[in-house]
Amino acid sequence: MTSRVFLVALAAALHGDRLRLDHRYPMTMIAAARPHLTVATAAAAVALAPVRRARPTATLLGLIAGAAVPGLLRRARRRPMAAASVDDLTILASNVLHGRADTSALATLIERARPDFVALSEAGWDFRDKLMPLIDGMGYRAWVSIQPGEVDGAGVVLLAGPRAGDIDVKSGPELYFRHLRATGGVLGRRSLIAAHTAPPDTVAGVRLWRSDVGHLARWAHGPVAPIIAGDFNATADHACLQELVGPCRSAADGTGQGLVATFPASLPRWAGIHIDHVFVPAATAVTRYEIVDVAGSDHRAILTKIRLPAA
Repeated sequence: MTSRVFLVALAAALHGDRLRLDHRYPMTMIAAARPHLTVATAAAAVALAPVRRARPTATLLGLIAGAAVPGLLRRARRRPMAAASVDDLTILASNVLHGRADTSALATLIERARPDFVALSEAGWDFRDKLMPLIDGMGYRAWVSIQPGEVDGAGVVLLAGPRAGDIDVKSGPELYFRHLRATGGVLGRRSLIAAHTAPPDTVAGVRLWRSDVGHLARWAHGPVAPIIAGDFNATADHACLQELVGPCRSAADGTGQGLVATFPASLPRWAGIHIDHVFVPAATAVTRYEIVDVAGSDHRAILTKIRLPAA
């Protein structure tokens, strides 16, 4: 009886998105570890297979793990990237750990990559004021989602480079952490949304997180698919994040880096989880995708180059 309960619980953990269980705490946390659980389950099946009495259990473990493998392979699959063009947009997304990331290191990255847009989660006026003098002369403008005096961890900062053009940026209250939405300029009718969702690490947090990701999904299904960049606190294994797919897709798709961890940066890249994303319109060509360590942050940054379809 105990083994049956364990197998049922394991199946629920590995396939919570299909069973619509991963939107409740603590399944939200377990679903994020799906790649690691899949590997562990497959290893257990292989270890038990030579033991005659354990072969039925090994078979069930193999079936449970095997059903999860195709989704993992899709994220690990690498396809040839489109050729780069001078018209490509470069986007950098980074969580800066309550404004404690190393501004000098981030400024060096910005100087090297010259992104057209930079979406910074957990950043406010204090972080903005420390960063901007370090990139003075590069032509960047900055917007902050929160009011002066509020803590950096509650905010989002958006930087736009000279190629972004005459953009309009507004702060919105729909998410738990206020977001920023840019339109116009090089974006045209399309929006670029710098977002940070609530962490689903408590029962109350899961409710906020579900609401936040629900807003992202609704925006993705708008008349013109947006770009959404930031810390989503969700992996591709969460059913609610999958609801963005269709009009949008992750820029990581086809790069072979969909399973590379962006959090926590203290762990090896194979050991963490991929919760920072840049979602782009489905027909977008991705010409570069890189996961970058940023000193002082517990997240790795995403640096991507994209060629947008016509809006």
